[in-house]
Amino acid sequence: MLTQAEIDALLSGAIDIEQNESSDRVNLAELMGKPGAGPVPHKDAGDERQIRPYNFWSPDRFSKEQMRAVELVHEELAERLTNSLPTFLRTNLRPRVVHTEQGRFHDFVNDLPPNSLLNLVALAPLNGQMVLVISPDVSFVILEQRLGGKAGSSEKKHTLTDIDQSLLQDLVENMLNDIKAAWSKVVAVEPKLVDSTINHHWVQMMIGNERVMTVVFELMIQQVTGTMTFYIPYSMLKPVMNELNPTTILTGRKEKVINPVDRRINEDNLNRINLPLHVLLGQARLRFREVNNLKPGDVIVLDSKPSQDLGVKVAGKIRFRGQVGQIGNRLALQLTSSLKKTEKATAS
Repeated sequence: MLTQAEIDALLSGAIDIEQNESSDRVNLAELMGKPGAGPVPHKDAGDERQIRPYNFWSPDRFSKEQMRAVELVHEELAERLTNSLPTFLRTNLRPRVVHTEQGRFHDFVNDLPPNSLLNLVALAPLNGQMVLVISPDVSFVILEQRLGGKAGSSEKKHTLTDIDQSLLQDLVENMLNDIKAAWSKVVAVEPKLVDSTINHHWVQMMIGNERVMTVVFELMIQQVTGTMTFYIPYSMLKPVMNELNPTTILTGRKEKVINPVDRRINEDNLNRINLPLHVLLGQARLRFREVNNLKPGDVIVLDSKPSQDLGVKVAGKIRFRGQVGQIGNRLALQLTSSLKKTEKATAS
């Protein structure tokens, strides 16, 4: 039974079928490219047909245009981080996008150094979480810088402590606003740091065998060069795949223009709608016998106080609070506050 490596070698024409000594060798790639062709002379390596390997187990999901769109988003992010990170770290830093790729997450996570801190970032309302990893060599320089030490003075690498992880989490949280702004041309998101861990197996269990797109940034700080990598799951971006258009990102999303004439007509139509308005002066509990004996001139004591704000119902729902008073010889109501959504729900 052939191994995957042997199958790939056969498809690329690297293995030739041996015939009699007097016969020419047969290249499988040539036979597959020209059905029905007989034995052909063996060609030099430079003349052989170039066949691109294709992994049927892990097919491409992101198109070239979609990958370019995501790359443009992160180029925008790099420009924003160039302005925000130096202020946070108190040193010069200029990130730039150097590589994008797609593949299975477990293939990428296996290549990460064991001391890498994996940050899980959610982009609500998109489902799932992306993974942000800063290479350990840069992480230790950042820690030295934040702790007031001389960055790059020591080459010692230790296991990240809880304090180290907390300081690196602060760095990621400082980047969330820039991530939000960079993605705003595609979709409105609310980034949030969900968790950070050095347990690669736990993150691999969370993400699983997910198809991801990787975006690699080059970071150079205090003469030390490293990387910052985003692993974005396909399932997270699937709802906004139609929005991943490089042209839209480059030119900017067109804002909807409101016709002022139509707006004025709608406002006039709304202003002609009559809404019933009631003021709740208070409540009282009476027995049926007391209600049956009521007559003009009787006084009913309510449970509200004179200085208390009263509920104002608009279209049957309490929307405001107000004070009852008098203007001339007419009763009047002065609105004192507007209820919030939560208060409206409980008041109604």
